[in-house]
Amino acid sequence: MEEKLKLLSRAMQAVMLAVIPVGFLTGNYTWVPAAAISLVITEIPSLLNRDLKLVLPAKLNFLIVLALFLHVFGGASGFYDTVPGWDHVTHAFSSSLVAALGFIVVLSADQYVKTIFLPKRFLGVVIAMFTMAMGVFWELMEFSLDMWTGSLMQYSLDDTMVDLFFDGAVGIAVAAVGAYYLSSIARDEIVENLGVDKAKEKIVQIVEKQKNK
Repeated sequence: MEEKLKLLSRAMQAVMLAVIPVGFLTGNYTWVPAAAISLVITEIPSLLNRDLKLVLPAKLNFLIVLALFLHVFGGASGFYDTVPGWDHVTHAFSSSLVAALGFIVVLSADQYVKTIFLPKRFLGVVIAMFTMAMGVFWELMEFSLDMWTGSLMQYSLDDTMVDLFFDGAVGIAVAAVGAYYLSSIARDEIVENLGVDKAKEKIVQIVEKQKNK
């Protein structure tokens, strides 16, 4: 299963890479920067594994690539304008990714920061709130770009509200899955599988080296 996900991820990365030369050849440069930035982001998990020994779950790695692929491919293909609901689908995938990453960050902080303690039930609330907060930040960014550049990232108030609805629904869904996950697996085991201990040691070493320079 893990190998299949890696192959699918590579295939989607290849499509995003193809968007760059196609954009230059056709003179449609709009999605070239987005494709390039998305490709860089998809390689971040590999870099974290190489440099910090941080291991993200294969399914989460796949979700990162899938969310970015749907965004870039949909934009380059014009699906945002021609396929009804494409914007909301990509938003849902992006929100699930934010919620999953939020789950990992919050869980790690709860494990290593002594001043933070989150009961299992409250952990889900934090994840849902984190996802909603990121959704609001994203909508504010789109609004600002529309105001400054004259773009049309926000089609209407209805579109914005539906996006935020998806943020809330997905955040709650991931929070529920996370709570169920924690009911069968201890937090220590999850953090250990992620390699957070090794990543923490690596970060401390890097900070110490910088101080000694």
